[in-house]
Amino acid sequence: MYQIGQITSTHGIKGEVKIYNLSDFNRFLVGKTIYLLKNDEKIAFEIESVRAHKNQLIVKFVGFNNINDILKYKGFYVYSDEDVSEELGPDDFHYQDIIGKAVILKDGTAVGIASSLIEVPQGHVLEVHKHDGKKVLIPFRKVFVDTIDQEKIVITPIEGML
Repeated sequence: MYQIGQITSTHGIKGEVKIYNLSDFNRFLVGKTIYLLKNDEKIAFEIESVRAHKNQLIVKFVGFNNINDILKYKGFYVYSDEDVSEELGPDDFHYQDIIGKAVILKDGTAVGIASSLIEVPQGHVLEVHKHDGKKVLIPFRKVFVDTIDQEKIVITPIEGML
């Protein structure tokens, strides 16, 4: 299961929700099924309609026609079972393949743990929780992120970045 978005709020009174899209792939299509996890239970939702609104998507699910039907799902992350790995380029990664990995320097010095990948107008920024408790943001570009493997992310920061 791949995390693809988060329900941020409702939209209007007819059961629509705003979803912050966490996927670089077009996973929100009419007729597709997406899921959320509530108390370790996988709940399926079929997409009835979807449209872009500012930096989010307005999504309507089949069978949810009232704000009160959908309000309880506000804040939940949504997931897809669809594997798009064959569409990934050599320098593309799934969100969950980044988060939780150790971040180190080329010389092996531990920096911290990758905690989030934030989309900004210029691309993506890797948020790292350092071992001293502070957070640092590293542009997710080849010039700063050297390699990513199963266990770690190797970075080359510039002076003052860390």
